[in-house]
Amino acid sequence: MAFTVDHSQASEGTDLLPEGDYEVIIKYASENATKGGTMYINVVCVLRNDVDQKFKNKYLWYSIWQKKAPTPADLNCGGYSSKQIQNLSKAVGLPDGKKYETIADWCNDLKNHIFRATVEHEEYKGQTNARVKWVNESKFPDCRHIWKGADDITKDPEPAAAQQHNEKFEEIPTDDDLPF
Repeated sequence: MAFTVDHSQASEGTDLLPEGDYEVIIKYASENATKGGTMYINVVCVLRNDVDQKFKNKYLWYSIWQKKAPTPADLNCGGYSSKQIQNLSKAVGLPDGKKYETIADWCNDLKNHIFRATVEHEEYKGQTNARVKWVNESKFPDCRHIWKGADDITKDPEPAAAQQHNEKFEEIPTDDDLPF
């Protein structure tokens, strides 16, 4: 067995992400529930590796909780905070006026979109956690993030931004009489 020391793969500091602004890419988003049954949208983000920032490729989780007393606008969003959903939609650049039939459809559309997350620390039950306090548009819209690891959503060496543009790919009909 042989290996090479690679300092770029070493962890930086503690597991707690320091407070500050980070450029992130959304790996995926989905509805989830706590052990107590409280519903939330779990937006799994990765700190972009194409931007000069610390903690590249580190995970960051952003939760949008179902409201206890939802407004009519919240009810249109499955009882989740309409304000948080609209803010994230704007930050990642989803088209204004785009309609979603379900929260799952909206969650699926978030994949590979980028935004700037402002992280603050929050203490809950005696434990300090990094929490996404604000979401804003990215200061680096030309995304060249490369996904790392076998468990990531793509093994393609293609940058995430290019993967988004491939969604517009249109297949051209071919002649069935091809020599290959």
